Amino acid sequence: MKHIGLDIGTNYTKATSDGNTVITFPSLVVYGEEKEWSLKGEAEREVYVGEEASHMAQSMENVEVLRPLHEGRLMHSSYIELAKHAFHLLSVNDRKFVATGLPVKSSKKERAELVEELKNALGCDILLLPQPVGSMAYMDVSTGVCIDIGFGTTDVIVLADMEYLKGDTLLVGVDKIYENMEMTVRNRFGITITPEEMTKLLSQEDFRVGKVRGGKKIAVSKEDVIEEYSQFMKSWVERIVNRVNMLLEGLSISLVENIILTGGGARLPGVEEEFRDHFRDIGDISVPDDPVTANARGFYKLAKLYAGEESTSEQEQKQENEGKKKGRKKK
Repeated sequence: MKHIGLDIGTNYTKATSDGNTVITFPSLVVYGEEKEWSLKGEAEREVYVGEEASHMAQSMENVEVLRPLHEGRLMHSSYIELAKHAFHLLSVNDRKFVATGLPVKSSKKERAELVEELKNALGCDILLLPQPVGSMAYMDVSTGVCIDIGFGTTDVIVLADMEYLKGDTLLVGVDKIYENMEMTVRNRFGITITPEEMTKLLSQEDFRVGKVRGGKKIAVSKEDVIEEYSQFMKSWVERIVNRVNMLLEGLSISLVENIILTGGGARLPGVEEEFRDHFRDIGDISVPDDPVTANARGFYKLAKLYAGEESTSEQEQKQENEGKKKGRKKK
């Protein structure tokens, strides 16, 4: 059996089949018109996923661009397409046990429907968890708090010995910073940049966003926008912290000794430091070595754990049934 850790976020999809190597691609699905020319000799397609979808979204008109989650709500069709694409990139053909996640406040109906659709589309067993649980499993933390800052939402969860106590999904994610930054870049430089380009601009020191405008090449670097970014970031962190403090109010001190900050937002410049400062009177903040892929790696660990438990129970059931059959034969 092949175990898969699958984290389909609003901005990026992350997946691993060994717990170490994680594939990452944009969480974009484009449904569009037939292209005028195909230079690769491939069959005509109506659906483009990941990197190809990103290029199509920027260069083609009359296309429908979908992400798997919108304001914390699940878009089933794009979620399934992204899961299929992840399996294709992982080259997984064996029987699969997949652990994946959804926002904490997704409804029971959404969760049940997604599990059923994934089983039918991928032919695999599914373990569906609140998204922050992946990072907690990766960090070997069974009791504590996890703040998972994604692109479209921030998920907060409190666990006690891997049991869910409380949690929330905030409609405040990295996209709020990006919206302000995109407007800043457009006003100052006259170009529009995508969320994927903004991520690289803020997280990669030597990355520059370049576009052609008015017959000239326009390039933007991190240094060009860092001052405006710092102002937006600090007010954005404070907004998240205020909501988290409301959730933590009244909790036992033993539950907040481990506070994990994860997700793409944790990797943005200055964010970790701001959170440490805000929570200095409550507890220390821990950040995974790679907060972007931590959920996927943790889901992989949980897939192995639960699949093992499942297979053991199945074996015990078979042994019990065989014992009953032998008993009946003796009689």
